[in-house]
Amino acid sequence: MNQDASIAPNLAPDRAGLLSVRRFFLISALFAAAGRNAYYIGAVWMLAASGNNAGSIALFLALGSTSEFLASAPAGYLVDRVDRQRLCMVGDCVRIAILLMTSAALVLQEPDAVLYGSVIFFAVADRLYLTASSAMVPSIARSESLVAFNSLAYVAMQSGNMLAAVATGWLLSAKPGTACFLFAAGPFAISVLSMFGTALRYRILPVDRCRPAQVPRKTSEGEETSRVPSCLVLNYVLIYVMGMLISALISKFVLEDLQGTSLEFGMLEFYWAAGAIISMLILTFRRFSKVDGRVIPIIVLLAGVAMTAFYPTRNLDIASALMALLGAGYNLSRVLIDVEIQRLVSSTKLGRAKGWVHVACMGFSLLVYAGLSVSGDALTSSAVFLAFGSGMIAVIVAGYGFHLVKNRASSHRSMPI
Repeated sequence: MNQDASIAPNLAPDRAGLLSVRRFFLISALFAAAGRNAYYIGAVWMLAASGNNAGSIALFLALGSTSEFLASAPAGYLVDRVDRQRLCMVGDCVRIAILLMTSAALVLQEPDAVLYGSVIFFAVADRLYLTASSAMVPSIARSESLVAFNSLAYVAMQSGNMLAAVATGWLLSAKPGTACFLFAAGPFAISVLSMFGTALRYRILPVDRCRPAQVPRKTSEGEETSRVPSCLVLNYVLIYVMGMLISALISKFVLEDLQGTSLEFGMLEFYWAAGAIISMLILTFRRFSKVDGRVIPIIVLLAGVAMTAFYPTRNLDIASALMALLGAGYNLSRVLIDVEIQRLVSSTKLGRAKGWVHVACMGFSLLVYAGLSVSGDALTSSAVFLAFGSGMIAVIVAGYGFHLVKNRASSHRSMPI
């Protein structure tokens, strides 16, 4: 426990001021997500439409994943030592500069080389923003409303994704490829201004002196933890890589399996975001405030089933429904995992914990992308979805089996002789 909490000065703003901080935070999350999604949708579609095989898209995303992998741990340490709002603003400003340079370079160079270069720097700035903004949440939300506020943050992000999906799909069909990158710079500018609004009203320090640190669950009094349970990390890795595979291959799925266009690609991204928003709004209800990590493996299992269902699908409506289900499962599991980490890890170590968890996600993602790059067009998108979805199901079922065997063995040991 923090023994100095009772004598620390109250630096927190009043209730109205804190509500204003939360609103600015959510606005920043919305527009930053819109800019991020516009960049990735535009880049992935340009690579797919240029006639390259799936390996080129996998290479693009693998370069971004490598950059995130290398940046995750340093970003976490930085977040625990530097003003978190400033780091968010730096991340947004760097992304604006990258988008403007990418748009200019695409006029002169082939898209492959330009996009491969830009994603390296974009991913580093993106990871800095995401780690810093996630670490801000416990400082501006009450401990009893962590589920609800994290859900609202994800609603804001998915609303931005949905708007970007529709706008970028239209821009790609109506304008040159550079237009979507210029469009993406605008939301990042709004995000900078919104985060500046939070900084004016409430300074979120790396060490949260504005309120007593939350007591991590499952720890004894006087102890804090910076470790995240391995089962939680495993579920995070599975659901994260599932989302990365959707990002990497859904454009090829639209082109090859559905024989669709960029507008239909944008619609699938829209349904992903719509499913996420509906599920997040459900989590904001008070009756779900006590939801804990025990439901996470069930959600991951159902997401694996939905992934396998892409294999026989050749209908846009069915694919849209699957995207909505996957968007809901992806975001539900990530919110609940984020809440568990925020409850288990002290505020002063939250950035580092999030950074190392993301290192695990990126490390596995790189292995998956390496396989996709090597295979090229040897496997269809739907076949990859089937293989990975089956793997998700197998891992969760094996985990439940191991848990049952372990519990049965411990009960036998505890029986009197």
